[in-house]
Amino acid sequence: MTSRISRRHFLQGAAGLAAVQLASHPGLAFAQSQSIVATTYPGAWESAHRGILLPAFTKATGASVSLTPSLAVDTVSKIVASRANPAFDVIILDEGPYLAAMAQDLFEPIPVDKVPNLKDVPASMVDPRGQGVFVSGQIIGIAYNTERIKTPPTSWNDLLKPEYKGRVGLAGMGSTLMSAWMVEIARLNGGDEENLEPAFEFVKKLLPNVSAVASNPGSLATLFQQGQIDISVHYNNNVGDLQGKGVPVALTRPDTGWIHIKSVMNIVKNTKNVDLAAAYIDAALSPEVQTQMAADPYFIVPVNTKAEFSKGLQAYASSMAEVEAMSGVDWEKLNPRRGEYIDRFNREVRV
Repeated sequence: MTSRISRRHFLQGAAGLAAVQLASHPGLAFAQSQSIVATTYPGAWESAHRGILLPAFTKATGASVSLTPSLAVDTVSKIVASRANPAFDVIILDEGPYLAAMAQDLFEPIPVDKVPNLKDVPASMVDPRGQGVFVSGQIIGIAYNTERIKTPPTSWNDLLKPEYKGRVGLAGMGSTLMSAWMVEIARLNGGDEENLEPAFEFVKKLLPNVSAVASNPGSLATLFQQGQIDISVHYNNNVGDLQGKGVPVALTRPDTGWIHIKSVMNIVKNTKNVDLAAAYIDAALSPEVQTQMAADPYFIVPVNTKAEFSKGLQAYASSMAEVEAMSGVDWEKLNPRRGEYIDRFNREVRV
């Protein structure tokens, strides 16, 4: 446990050093009194952003950040409700909510000249419409308590085993984690993004084993930490964060392969802090910050070609190309019915 804590302190210190390099970029000098409001995801993402990204950004710009944990679908709802005077300056969204929000004219164009680290990000990671930059990836597998489950599960069908009665945890389908998993389960049983019926049938069979449905992935991680669940679908970075806290949990690859999702940062339309928001995205894309977030305990997949895949992250993939080859979601097909699916999940998945 001591080595884990020391490692985290080292990463936080390194973030300050990385910020010195960020400060050398032109156009990143800002008054100390300035601040922006940014979103993050609850759980491991918030820890990583507070410990690594925020210190780097503040050192580079002299500005502060008010960081708000928020699920992507909730973030979009808040922006729509505060369009004239937006609640946030810069946000992070999963790919699905981002694509769904594009039609609502919620984002400012990314000022490329204010984000010099874009030159080291593959063109496939930059939205061709110029309103978003993918900053990271996450990997989904089967998380399980290594003390209570001695034989690692090898299939999503293992969740249905009688010995896991009352030991399975799920998250709400408002999370990208659960939406992506439902698509995967549907595909494996003859459905797809436009037909999640097979996934709902699977969950119906699974319900006797489910002991809790968390509101979001961060809360799902807390259930592991509290010993309320022993097995679940989860992100690699949440599992890494739990391991850093001494929780006996591991992530195993299903026989059908890992699932991959991407997260994108956007500057919110009508913000009065476009330059600072751009500097925040630039800090998030810097090879130093990306390398640190890819390391123990967070293992968040980097997109900057100069960032390093940590040894721990290489247990899942050693390059972005390998990650991109994993199973994903066609959000253009899922989004039109996602609200309907979320409502149904909320009605039917109760324990």
